[in-house]
Amino acid sequence: MACWAYALVMIMMGGPVRKRKAVALEVQDKLLVRPLEQADIPSIIAIDARIAGAPKPEYWRHKLAQYVTQHDAPGEPGNGVLARAAVIDDKLVAFMIGGVRRWEFGQPASGWITSLAVDPDWQKMGIGRRLLAELLAYYREQELPEVRTIVDWVDADLLRFFHSMGFVRGPYVELQKLL
Repeated sequence: MACWAYALVMIMMGGPVRKRKAVALEVQDKLLVRPLEQADIPSIIAIDARIAGAPKPEYWRHKLAQYVTQHDAPGEPGNGVLARAAVIDDKLVAFMIGGVRRWEFGQPASGWITSLAVDPDWQKMGIGRRLLAELLAYYREQELPEVRTIVDWVDADLLRFFHSMGFVRGPYVELQKLL
């Protein structure tokens, strides 16, 4: 049976696709999105290790300590950092880090997504969309004209996710030189 026909039959019969949607709706009811906390760092290291295949604890401890500190610091609105955790039943299942970059390469201020990761066991349930929606709302409040991120060309799932959220190829070309 053709793949599309199988999917259609499964939808009509209430198979995996319908079941996944029901689970996703239940997840959304339980989902809590909150600022990242220092205590989240071990969970973030574990999620990243599952996705990337290798743990990078020193990288995440350094990076996240910086974002958690900046988030907690008082100051003007739009201090440039937005770091959020997605939690279900007191378990961190996803995280997102963004920021505002101003005047890099002569461009006006823009929002950036520097990290967005959902534990593989919790993917395709709308959690990444919820985190991204919150980040986009923050950037709209800051009256930023655009949001950018960088995605590896071979990461088809992540590219599909961002395309589904309205992202298109931007105006820059990455350059590198092997040493």
